[in-house]
Amino acid sequence: MLVFSKVFVGSLHVVKRPISLAISCWFLIISTLSSLVSAYLGRNDAAMLAGMAHGAIPAELQYAILLAGLGITLAAAVAMLRRQPGARTAYLVWGVIDIVLSLATVPLKMNVLPGALTFAVICAFLFSPKSNAWFSPRKAANDACMTPS
Repeated sequence: MLVFSKVFVGSLHVVKRPISLAISCWFLIISTLSSLVSAYLGRNDAAMLAGMAHGAIPAELQYAILLAGLGITLAAAVAMLRRQPGARTAYLVWGVIDIVLSLATVPLKMNVLPGALTFAVICAFLFSPKSNAWFSPRKAANDACMTPS
C-alpha cells in the first residue's frame, strides 16, 4: 500500500496523498537508508573517528544517537506514508531535539545549517494545508463525501 498515492475513505471515494508529502517521505526513507549504509561503512574510518573525537560527547554515544535518530526517522516516514498523524509529530520532535543537540555538541556550528534547512523544508511540506487535510480523517471524509462521483 506504500507505493500507491490514494487512500480509500469508506468504500466510495478516494482522497489523494499530496505529492509533496509522498516525495518528502520517500526522500526521508532513501536518505535514512543511505545514512545507515554510510555509518556502517565508515565505522572504522580513521578520518571520521578523528572528526568525532573533536565533539563534546564520545564517539560511541554519537553512533548510538545517530542510529536512534535514523530509526525514528525511518519509522516516522513509513508511518506518514501509512497516514499516521502522530508520525509527523514524532519526526518534528526528534528533529528539534537533534538540531539542539547538534548545536550544543558540534564544534563547527555551520555544519548543522544544511540539515536544519532540509528539516525546515520537509516540515513545511508535512504541515502544509493539503497534508493537514490528508492526515485528518474527519476532514478527508468530509471532502470525499462532498466530491461529485
